Amino acid sequence: MKQRPKVRTVIGVRRMRRSIRPTRTMAMSLLALRRRVHAIGTRYATDHPLIEGMDPRAYISSLWYCFYTSREIGTISTGQYLPVSRAFLEGYSTKMGIPVPNLVLVPTRQSIGAVITVSNEEKTIARVLNALERLPIKEIIVVINGSTDNSVHIAKQCPHATIVHYPNLVGHDVGRSIGAKLTSADMVLFLDGDIPVQTEELLPFIRAIDQGWDIGLNNISPYLGHFTHRDGVSMVKQFVNRVQGRPELNANSMTAIPHMLSRKALEIIGSAALMVPPKAQAKAIRYGLRICAPASIDVVTANKPTRLNTGTTNPVSNLIVGDHLEALHMLLHEHGRRLEFRDVLRTRTALAGGSI
Repeated sequence: MKQRPKVRTVIGVRRMRRSIRPTRTMAMSLLALRRRVHAIGTRYATDHPLIEGMDPRAYISSLWYCFYTSREIGTISTGQYLPVSRAFLEGYSTKMGIPVPNLVLVPTRQSIGAVITVSNEEKTIARVLNALERLPIKEIIVVINGSTDNSVHIAKQCPHATIVHYPNLVGHDVGRSIGAKLTSADMVLFLDGDIPVQTEELLPFIRAIDQGWDIGLNNISPYLGHFTHRDGVSMVKQFVNRVQGRPELNANSMTAIPHMLSRKALEIIGSAALMVPPKAQAKAIRYGLRICAPASIDVVTANKPTRLNTGTTNPVSNLIVGDHLEALHMLLHEHGRRLEFRDVLRTRTALAGGSI
């Protein structure tokens, strides 16, 4: 007797083949994709020309976002994003007869702000600001505290920067709190004046907040090595995340830059809480804010050695450990001595005078 053909298997194979069929964008070479998007940028310039008095950076970026989210040519992958967005910018600018701006188009329509804390960073602050100037950014707030060098003068050369100058040292965390209080942007990026970050490296943080995440942390865990070889600062960061039920955050913390907060996160946490970043992060977890670590930027080796941050124990590490212990104390006060963890190792029997 003849066996029936394995129809289910054939149908299953056909369905699988359909499911992995490449999209139009995947099937198109990057060169062809850039040419097509360049032409689309030209079309957008015809349909939506710049009007005198408009900020070209913000306007072109908003047009790019309309196209990017329209799925007109399918999904643009992360690897394609930069060359394709550049093609759109070139097409639009060429059609408008304007120089192509040194601009990185962003995957959001929300306004972007940045807070930079600076203390004697005259060698690096210009590079930090120049990277931000390549974004269609709404506001840059530079908090200069305790600087005795030329940092103030250099920061004032940035046309979009608001300078807040404290002659005495207030600290990076207090500076971030002050800057956050002053900003009105929909999403706020936090940077330090001593560690320049490439503009393109900031895109994952912007994309994460635009997609609904409340906090985007820098995933520095890959640069810390195995847990047994880490310093006390990294260990306490990971410990505080774990006791809050967030082991996937590893040693990632709001003490490290860059990180980004949504307007919702700022309003719920409060700008004052940013003076102690681990407490602010603990509050974010308590209130159910969505926290992710969308990118890894090596700020560990980029952190310049000074007399304050070198040695087995130093003022900076002591401050960070102390901040995490302060966050832990807050959690113990709110949730009890066991932080809501069950005691499964001992059987306690009630006695007349108490319990054991």
